[in-house]
Amino acid sequence: MSKFLEVPSIATTKNSFQVAASYYLIEKFRPIFCYVLPDAQDPLEGKEKELIQLMIDNSNHWLRMYGSAEELLENINIYKDFSRSHELVSLSKETYPFRPRIFKSFQNEKYIAKSDLFVILQNMMIEVATPEPFEITRMLAVYLKSREKSAGFKSIEFVKFDEAIFEKMRERMKVEIGEKPVLSVPRMSMEASLEKLRRNIPLTLDNSQKENFDNFLGIFFCISDREAEIPPINTLVTYFLDYKRFTKALGTIIDENPDMFSPRGEDSDEPLTLRVFEDGDQKFLMKEEIFKPTEFDFFRNPNTIPLDTITMKELLESGEIRNVEFIRYPITRAKHRATPIRGPAGGLFILAIDCFFEYLRNLIHGEQILQKLKPTDLPKFLQKLNECDEFNCREENPYFIQTDRPRAITYMDNLHDYLHGLKWQDILKRPAKKVRNVEPSGFTVQDLKNELEHLGLTTIFPEIQDYAEAVYSEVEKHKKERFLRTCDVFDAIEHCQLNCVLERLPKLKKFVHNQKGCHRVHGMKCEKCDAEKPENEKDQKLKILEKELADLKIAHQKILEENQELQQKLLRLSVKNETNEVQIKQPAEKLTQSKLSIDDVNYSNACTSQQNVQCLICEKSMESGVDQIIRCPLCKRRFYEKCAINWIKDHQQCPVCNGDLPIF
Repeated sequence: MSKFLEVPSIATTKNSFQVAASYYLIEKFRPIFCYVLPDAQDPLEGKEKELIQLMIDNSNHWLRMYGSAEELLENINIYKDFSRSHELVSLSKETYPFRPRIFKSFQNEKYIAKSDLFVILQNMMIEVATPEPFEITRMLAVYLKSREKSAGFKSIEFVKFDEAIFEKMRERMKVEIGEKPVLSVPRMSMEASLEKLRRNIPLTLDNSQKENFDNFLGIFFCISDREAEIPPINTLVTYFLDYKRFTKALGTIIDENPDMFSPRGEDSDEPLTLRVFEDGDQKFLMKEEIFKPTEFDFFRNPNTIPLDTITMKELLESGEIRNVEFIRYPITRAKHRATPIRGPAGGLFILAIDCFFEYLRNLIHGEQILQKLKPTDLPKFLQKLNECDEFNCREENPYFIQTDRPRAITYMDNLHDYLHGLKWQDILKRPAKKVRNVEPSGFTVQDLKNELEHLGLTTIFPEIQDYAEAVYSEVEKHKKERFLRTCDVFDAIEHCQLNCVLERLPKLKKFVHNQKGCHRVHGMKCEKCDAEKPENEKDQKLKILEKELADLKIAHQKILEENQELQQKLLRLSVKNETNEVQIKQPAEKLTQSKLSIDDVNYSNACTSQQNVQCLICEKSMESGVDQIIRCPLCKRRFYEKCAINWIKDHQQCPVCNGDLPIF
């Protein structure tokens, strides 16, 4: 079923790809897409990397900070793959453009967001039926999005990801689609055709969807006109009946699985699913997902935009846990942007610390504001930056900031208005030097220092070169190829400027520390982190000792189990050995008895047949009881004793086997 998590190549569209890519880029670079990708056709069918390379080649060197086309595409995909991302990056008439994510609960069970099940149905239909032409795939997406919207999800809900259930859905879909009917349709006018088709639409369309559907029909008429050998109305009806079969199959599956495609009822016995966001060693939840409105108002000022969180530890101590399944929700980040997260009541959010770094990155590389400022301008700029209310240095728990409201990418409205006021227009219009390309052999610490001076940053930050060595060391650790590249020097320059800004703004430095972001600034020295280190080291040592003790207990238990298993094995072998000894002893006794019996018989035969044996020295028959008889110890042949004594006088060997005879 994992194949239904991947976006089929036929479901990729130019617009959704372009919008997702443009949101990932710094705001100043976004128009590049409009100029470079005007003629790209749908579906893209795996041409994304090719288009990104074309975009990089025609960007006038602005996109060098993003690395290769492959790296940029990888980061765009990380950025856009979140639940209901189509509401941000695609039109209502376009296919679902993102890959659904699978999450795990604290019980290690797989879960998926209910809204993402509609994406799986789209991908499943494409795999089972391969709708043609592409416009049918688009209209199926319109149908699925309308069903998702009518389901009325007010929050993010999850359901167990059971591959067996999805396989049954797939088989059900194949049965519902059935065979393509044979048509015999009379000729009708376009108006009559449209009216007939509208009456058979399996769902109610809003104005936007109605317009899309009319465009859809218009495209079909154009297709039919191009296919001169097929009457236009037959072609149109064929396409529509295919569409109707597909939507009927999708509708049947949705209706037969209400627990999966509908919100959880208040009287449901199913546990409530809550997201536990994980960022490094931090675990926290959105308060708005836990508390009822009246309770939540106590924790949050309704006039503020950020979403507050509660740590997992605080929640466990509060006792507010009843019939809840906790879903692990890792915070994911591409290199330059964090993946947005759907809020409890809609809207897209990212952590405040991610918002901070993204905004500073836009100022550094987009506006290039720190290269354009003069030393006399810097204090006023830093003052305005320090006054940003969105970055609360008093809050120690992580919190989220909404990113899809007006001015979503600028975040800090006051600073944005200030920088774009009349007073700053002249400053923003000042020319700024571009970062120079790096040689194929990479760059050194001294090269980095030279680049900082070339960009004019040593004028406004005289100490900036002091950070070069520490920053260079970290960039070297994170490089993706053998030698450092131009994109790496962009990273190094960014972190050198971040260090200079944060050292001048203790308030923002405290915010970065409280939001656990110090390690994300290469070369940053945080006194608070250093002060916490001894305590952290003690805690770390204690954790290590506890882990070692736990490992020893596990190892001891394992040894006990192995010892017990060996004892049982030894006991089994002992029993088996005794059994074998008994089994061996019985045939041995039988063999002994048999040998005795044979010897008795042989002895009897020897006694009875001795009459017929000759002495091989005198060649006379050996009669029983007449003379003493001896045997050769080797060949066992018999001789008269007197004959043997006379024989030994002249010979030392047996006359039969030449073996030594005993001396008498």
